Amino acid sequence: MIKRYKKRLKRQVISNYQSSEVNKIFSEKEFIIRSNGRMKVFKISTRLQWVVFIAMVVVGIWSAYSYQMYSVSDKIISYQEKKLDETRDAYVDLMSDFLSVHHNITGLVENINTKEETTEENIDEYLKKAQVIEEKIKKISARENWIDEEEINEKNALKNALIHKEIAIEEKKLLEEKVKHLEEVISSLQAFEVDILKRIESLSGKEMDKIKTSITTINKELKKRNKYFNPLANSKKDSKGGVFVPDNLGVLQSGELSLQATKTFKAVEDNIYYADVVKRVPIGKPVWSYWVSSHFGKRSDPFNSKSATHKGIDLASNKGNKIKTMASGTVTKSGWGSGYGKVIEIDHGNGFKTKYAHLNAIYVKKGEEVKSGQAIGEVGSTGRSTGPHLHYEILYEGVPMDPMVFMKAL
Repeated sequence: MIKRYKKRLKRQVISNYQSSEVNKIFSEKEFIIRSNGRMKVFKISTRLQWVVFIAMVVVGIWSAYSYQMYSVSDKIISYQEKKLDETRDAYVDLMSDFLSVHHNITGLVENINTKEETTEENIDEYLKKAQVIEEKIKKISARENWIDEEEINEKNALKNALIHKEIAIEEKKLLEEKVKHLEEVISSLQAFEVDILKRIESLSGKEMDKIKTSITTINKELKKRNKYFNPLANSKKDSKGGVFVPDNLGVLQSGELSLQATKTFKAVEDNIYYADVVKRVPIGKPVWSYWVSSHFGKRSDPFNSKSATHKGIDLASNKGNKIKTMASGTVTKSGWGSGYGKVIEIDHGNGFKTKYAHLNAIYVKKGEEVKSGQAIGEVGSTGRSTGPHLHYEILYEGVPMDPMVFMKAL
């Protein structure tokens, strides 16, 4: 008991000592001011001193807290600015992807020469829509009011960290929404372009099938005389050319678009190749209005009624009617031929030659290059002839073929 009493007494003494020390610091203070022989006494109570002390402590804590918040906010702003720059770069990349896709498909469409009106309307519709989307993207880009360096420096100088942070976050959200919208536009455009590519591939296939059917029909006639025309042997091994197919199709965002573009380029290239080959094959009617007065092969000679071989076909027509060559080539003969009267011979390459006899007038000279569908002369009755008509011959590797097969092959 005595020990406990001593400890309690000791604690009380210490507490009283500390309290007295504090009371000495914050004891009532008096300030005496003397003026003009008078004295004024101002007292500062202990309570007021405590209030001032506590206020100073609060101000100190608030200052430390504000400094800490400013430091953290500045780091947040730097991070948001970095993310904003990345988002802007993504926006520009998406625009570049769209323009690249659009220009690739536009170049492809320009290489297609289709004869179907409905197809031309579809392609025109695609080009118009693609152009509208491109203009919209350019307008979006023109309207962007990015925060410039002066504005950023000004806000940094003002140390308005909280406001700056809110602006950066809001702009980032708006830009992400625009990027998302642009991704949707590109996705929609790619789907539209895949459909266009499929149509182009289909049209190229149909056109190529027509050409192959014509060549098959001609080969049936050639096989009767132990001949065969191979269109794939048309070009030399070292010949180069064709449609430009970019090697970076894989970078397109849509794998379907990349695959379809490759297939379409291949179909168009094949179509162009076959179309080039068929330009040198005399398919079609050399004179528009006619009737067959003498067929190819054996016949009775019109002058002596004896059995004879007719190397061509006689197409009776009005004198002066235009005669056109049905394939491109080089004129190898232009003038008078025994029995043929005025005659023209054209070498079309690939082993094909054509002859046009009994002409009234000749429009071309020897050595001249002619194109398919070009007028080369007029129907007449010169040479060994009983009336106005065109004697038309087609030779393959020097062997006469039935021209009627070529005329109906188209």
